[in-house]
Order: sequence, then C-alpha cells, then structure tokens
Amino acid sequence: MRPIRTLTLAGLLAVACTYDDQVGDDDPSVADDEDPPPRGPDFEFRYHTKYVDIAPGFTEPVCRGTLDEIDRHMEAVATLLDSDVQHRTAMFWYNRHVEGTLADTQEICSWCSRCGGCYSGNKTIHLTYRSLFHELAHAVVAPAWGSSDTLFEEGIAMGLDRIRGTYGSVPTIYPVLGYDTKPSDVAGSRKHGGAHFSRWLVDRFGPAPFREMFERLNQTSTKEQVFAAVEAVYGLPFEELEAEYFATAATVYPLPGLCEGHLNIPWDGDRWELRLDTDCDAPHMFGPSDLGHNFIVVTVDIPPEYEGMTIASWTPSDASSVVWPCVEEPLYDIDHEIVRINRISNNGPTNFRMGGRHRLEIPVLESGEIYMRLCPDNGKFPGTYPIDKSIDPENCLGD
Repeated sequence: MRPIRTLTLAGLLAVACTYDDQVGDDDPSVADDEDPPPRGPDFEFRYHTKYVDIAPGFTEPVCRGTLDEIDRHMEAVATLLDSDVQHRTAMFWYNRHVEGTLADTQEICSWCSRCGGCYSGNKTIHLTYRSLFHELAHAVVAPAWGSSDTLFEEGIAMGLDRIRGTYGSVPTIYPVLGYDTKPSDVAGSRKHGGAHFSRWLVDRFGPAPFREMFERLNQTSTKEQVFAAVEAVYGLPFEELEAEYFATAATVYPLPGLCEGHLNIPWDGDRWELRLDTDCDAPHMFGPSDLGHNFIVVTVDIPPEYEGMTIASWTPSDASSVVWPCVEEPLYDIDHEIVRINRISNNGPTNFRMGGRHRLEIPVLESGEIYMRLCPDNGKFPGTYPIDKSIDPENCLGD
C-alpha cells in the first residue's frame, strides 16, 4: 500500500454547511433496458456492489469498508422511507487529492449544474466523498418517488446525509432542531434546506404522506402550490404545521446506517484498546476520503460510568481522530452539544458527553498496524507527552 498523506487536524475536522446538488428531470421509472448509457467522464467501472457500479476518477483502490457502507446506506434509506432500491446506479467518483487522479474535481461541473455533485434521472451520480451519502439518498428516493419541491427533495437527502454541519459554533453530524432555515422560507424558493423538518414529517406522520409531496409537487412548484399541497395532504395550513413542528420535533433524529455493520471493539476493564491492520480489503478500512487518506471505522461502547469523565488517548502514529454518538432514536429536549463531533488526539483530554455506542474514525497515516488506547487519565498531558509519540506516555489511571 502507498504511503498515506499526512492529515492535519484542521482538514479532518473541516465542516461544510452547503449542499451543491441537483436531481435530474428525467423520468426515473423507465426500465433499465430502455435507459441511455450513463453520461460521464471516461473512467473505468472497476467496482460493482449490490446496488452501485463505481467508476473512480483515480487509480488508488476503494477500500472494502466504503463499498460495504454504500449498500448499507441505500438499504437504510429505503427502509426508513418504506421503499426499496429500484435499480443499479452508475457512480462517477472524483478526488483530486488521491494519487493516480484522472481528472480534477471541478470536472463535475461539466456534468452537473452544481459542482458538488448530482443525481441524474438516467440513474447516474457524480460525487466526491463529501457528497457520497447525499447523492446515494437521491439514488434511492428519485427512482421510486420522482422529484418534488426542494424543501422535500433536498430536505430528505440532507436529513439522511453525513455532512458535518454547525449548530451555532458547535460542529455536529446530525440535523439539529433550529439549525435549518424556517421551512416556510424554503418552500417554493429552490433553496436547499428542510433537513430536520423532513425527518420530523417522516417520523411523525410516516413516509406515505411525505411521498405524496413528490406526487403533487416538482422542482418548479411555487410557494403557493407547496402550501396548498401540504394542507391537502397533512390537513393543516402550512403555518400551523410549521408551528407544530417547532413545538413537537425532537432535537436530533438518528442517521440510519451510521453505526450498523462495523467492527465493535469492547471496553476491557479500565481501558479500550484497538490494534488493527491497514489492508484496504479489510471491512474496517474505508477510503479514500476527499483529502486522499484512508481511515479505520469501528464502534466503541462507552460504559455509563465514563460518561463525562476525562479520558486520555494514545495513538503512536499521532493521528487525530473523530468520534460521535450513535443516536438510535429521536432525542428530545437535549443540549445540542451532546451530539457534537468529538476530537481525540494525543495532545489533550477527551470527554464523552453520553455513554453507549459511538462511531470512531481513525485516519491512516502510514501502512502497517494501527494502535489506539482510551482510558481514564492520570493528568499527564499535554506537557508530559514525550516528543517521540511511539513511546507509551503511560497516561492511564493505574499505569
């Protein structure tokens, strides 16, 4: 395996709050054998999952964990919406930071009206890793339901996305109440928004009436048409439905598939230790990311007694990792900081704001074996760490 580029903490934790995407206007219900071939650059289709044919714009391998998660995500979206994955999708994947890059990321602009990615009605998606889960959601919803006003069409794709947004100054991976623009401001505007509102509609009323918003509306619907369709389907004027949303919605809704199917490393006694190889064919290996690195994904169960406790970490590669809680059901009236992205590094303490299962992503800076340890700290950081990070700092209680 090639040497992996070093990932900076700033790059790993970059947050993005905009969604560049457009769904095509073609009829997604046309049978596969009647479809035109996928339109895209001259990339070779090198990977074939259960639902997706992948043409990467780079020669570096796509790791098994990412290939598996693509299918899991599509199935999780379909399950939430009481639908199914109706066809195979052709996927053109761009990455300008990976060795062996075949095209600049900006080539997406040649195939999409917006340069972040798009789903086309001929069952084709163009994307970077950043827009992967957003476009996969479209690839499930559009063939089954068609298009709608952006409030619902983009709202549900954003509500099932894993883009790291910001609530105030707090980065979080989950759609959080109060983070979105008011739904009434988004309706009929062609602006993106409505992620949390769409999740609330599906959770409170089920997917069937939400699907009617696709049957009654399209990308050119006016605000008046959106309001009329909402009142006809949900039985309330839009303003009253919006008021009910702000009064009854959960603070946070789960992200389906975020924590399922991953290797779980149990907490052992007074510490948690991970030791895994970096073979790209292993199911715990993911990538490449938009920054060109691979990463390990596992889950860890934080014992209740360690909730809020100061935790020390040690990773000999000195990689900085991210972790967030696996929210499994809607959470009401909580501090939004409970679902913020948590940073784990050698240079200071970590605090888990809730117990239970968490998803942990560890960047791979070099091939070989990755070791990581978490434990209640004994106060020996950050100044007492050795310059050579490969030396055990013995910063656990009990060392």
